[in-house]
Amino acid sequence: ELPLATSRLPVTTPVVSQRQVLKTNSNIIMAAVSSTPSGQMQSNEVSMNSRWPVKKSAFLMSLSMALHFFGYEFSRSSILSLFTSKTVGFGDSSWAFPLAMSCVSPLSFLMLLGYGRELGLRGPRAALRNSGLFCAVFLCLSGVGVSLLGAGAEGLLSSSSVSVPIFGDMTPSKALIWASFVFQNSYAHLLYTQQWSFIGSVLTAEEGATLFSAIAGLSSLSSTAAGAILSITVDKMGLAGLLGVAGTTLVVSMILADAAYGISEIYNFDPAEDKKRKKKEKDESGTSNTPKEMGLIAKTRDMFLRVPVLGALFNEVVSFQSFATLLNIWMVTMLKDVISDDAERAAWMGKFYSYVNGVSGTFQFVLLPIFLKRVDVKVIWRILPFIPLCCILSTQVHPSLNLVAFSFFAAKVMDYSIRNVLNEMIYVPLDFDSRYLGKEIIGVFGNRFGKSGISLLLSGMGYAFGSFGTQELSRLTAVASLTWFSFAFRLSSYIPKKDEVAAGSTKKEK
Repeated sequence: ELPLATSRLPVTTPVVSQRQVLKTNSNIIMAAVSSTPSGQMQSNEVSMNSRWPVKKSAFLMSLSMALHFFGYEFSRSSILSLFTSKTVGFGDSSWAFPLAMSCVSPLSFLMLLGYGRELGLRGPRAALRNSGLFCAVFLCLSGVGVSLLGAGAEGLLSSSSVSVPIFGDMTPSKALIWASFVFQNSYAHLLYTQQWSFIGSVLTAEEGATLFSAIAGLSSLSSTAAGAILSITVDKMGLAGLLGVAGTTLVVSMILADAAYGISEIYNFDPAEDKKRKKKEKDESGTSNTPKEMGLIAKTRDMFLRVPVLGALFNEVVSFQSFATLLNIWMVTMLKDVISDDAERAAWMGKFYSYVNGVSGTFQFVLLPIFLKRVDVKVIWRILPFIPLCCILSTQVHPSLNLVAFSFFAAKVMDYSIRNVLNEMIYVPLDFDSRYLGKEIIGVFGNRFGKSGISLLLSGMGYAFGSFGTQELSRLTAVASLTWFSFAFRLSSYIPKKDEVAAGSTKKEK
């Protein structure tokens, strides 16, 4: 059974038949191909004889995404450990972490503007390749800077300082670590949402319902492997070496992603073909005389009005990320007080996320497929917020690092194993702009706006009323969890029940 259909999704893109040209040697085969709900272009040979080129490209992109998350675990643990260091970072400043998180959203927006420009000028393949290589270069340069810190250059990087409003005395080493931290919290969503966009575009809704959990599970397993070997790697290569590994794996990831797009172009199921065809039809009919190009904000507003489910999903994403950020800040604050050594703290974080990804992988490969067959997706969306709320209530009386870490663990496992997969299923029936531009706006800006917004709020309240204790953080987290529940419930109203999906499928077949 298909857990998501288009019957309730308010998309104005009509479902029509599409034609493609498939070149085989010197012959040109013209074939009418019925459109999938998302309007993907699929060749007659691929759809009737074999789907192996499509599945091969999806597999390569899945490997690309898994490698991306493998390297991300190294960069996250390295930079977080440096940021919370009391020697070269901001370990003595209670305001630094939430203030740094509040800077993530502006940088994400700038990166989103760059992505939108690349997407419009060069298409999704070049946009992913260029943005990925840019991120890899930045990580490697950060590793070089960190290496200088560890090679006795801390005198050069830490002796001089400049007084910056709010920040206080800012040394070159602190500026480097600050910039690396903000970037590290911005780049992951920019890349993996593009990778998911490709996978969701080339696979049909039926294939997505079957394979999405396994694809997400592959990324969880790679992250688990990275967390398991992180403590060994940091002993041999240091924190700078972790950033070097992250940059190198990202380069390999982009090579695999480019190969996946190459297959889609050879076999004529490139996700961008549908948009190119529509643009060509507009140019030929003369209906594109109005403004040449809409700005990103105007285009986003038009798209969200045309596809209201995107607005509901944006609100759900912002509210969840606000809740998760509160938990993260709480855990990191307690962690730096309990574990003072930078390398030990990095190893602890690596082990924590290896547990998160290991359990998430088990859910994705084993439990989630069974769960989706037995329970409506609409119901799943409505019960998800209750799970972390119960964990939060358990921390109200005597919070400890273990209790707070377990609450964050539960939220992240639910996010990685269930919530991300459900999100991807929502995009499958939508048009090209919704799947590529809309997803990036929600995945990059929405995610980071939720983190930055709540972090900025905490910084402002801390500046006005003094530092927050664990009790205040626990109450704010409970309120954030209830807010997330309300938006998740509203999002579920756009998702059809199983019987509605079956009725829609039967009607379509007739």
